[in-house]
Amino acid sequence: MSWDFNAGEHAIDNTAIVDWNGQKGDLSPIPGETLQGVEFRFRGKHPNGDSTSEWRYVLHQPMQASWEYLKIYQPVNFFHRAITEIEAGADLSIDLWQKGDPVENERGMRAEVTYVDGTKLYIDKYPQRFDRNWGEGRVITNLRSGAMFNSVESTYLANNNKLSTQWQGQYSNAGVTVETEAILPAKGGENGVSYCRPTINRSSSHGSSGTVINRIEGKLAECFHPRDNGTVVELLIERQRSSSLTAKDGSYRIWKRTERTDWELIFSNTSVKIYQEENNHFDNGYVFGWANSGYNEDTYFYLLGWQLWDTKPAFLP
Repeated sequence: MSWDFNAGEHAIDNTAIVDWNGQKGDLSPIPGETLQGVEFRFRGKHPNGDSTSEWRYVLHQPMQASWEYLKIYQPVNFFHRAITEIEAGADLSIDLWQKGDPVENERGMRAEVTYVDGTKLYIDKYPQRFDRNWGEGRVITNLRSGAMFNSVESTYLANNNKLSTQWQGQYSNAGVTVETEAILPAKGGENGVSYCRPTINRSSSHGSSGTVINRIEGKLAECFHPRDNGTVVELLIERQRSSSLTAKDGSYRIWKRTERTDWELIFSNTSVKIYQEENNHFDNGYVFGWANSGYNEDTYFYLLGWQLWDTKPAFLP
């Protein structure tokens, strides 16, 4: 099953196999490019606001194992937010606390102002979160204006976003969902990068759920990096069901290719329990979805092509 939206193909083709829901399949030209694709618009929101854009489909030929290919045009302004909200206890002057201002706590840890709303200061681009850095009693100083306050409390806002999911029957049942998340420098990540966060969902047969561990030692799987803004990123996701309720032989792997790099295995775990006692297969899915991190400004992804196989494609390493 293959759709190349820059080769005259359209989502209305092959609906006997995959039926895409809704009008999302209309193709849009990409500004400044000769390409077109299915547009996923995530509206710019308040730091505490999320946004969503998704495209659902039904598999009329269910699959026990699938290899899903996504060819994506990465937004020119992509940046994965990792916001901490700090309560100042008194209104903050927008003249003294402006977007982009560098701030520092009394321990010398720095961040950047992303938004001010009454008594709340929102920061990003810091090496480490936690109340011990930004919470009660911490002295927050604006290095541009010299203004400062004692923090009352801090809250680290959710930043996990949906990228792709497949499930069986009722929504999310025995689902295998690739999310993305921010990983801060203190944990080996980079600010602004969107790291793959593969998860599994509960099924009617088992209660296992949560994030799946990457068995590639020392590897943080980058789904989207700002260095690739305005270019094409290709991802291929392998999902294989377990052979029984107790067997941990399900497989979950992700490969990636960019305009700078060839295909590379960036995530691998082949000992996962992903089982559904009745109908042990995938028959529904969607691309993208809720972005809990939200974005500072309108951010557009474009799906340039999508394919699905029931065996591993030969071009993968």
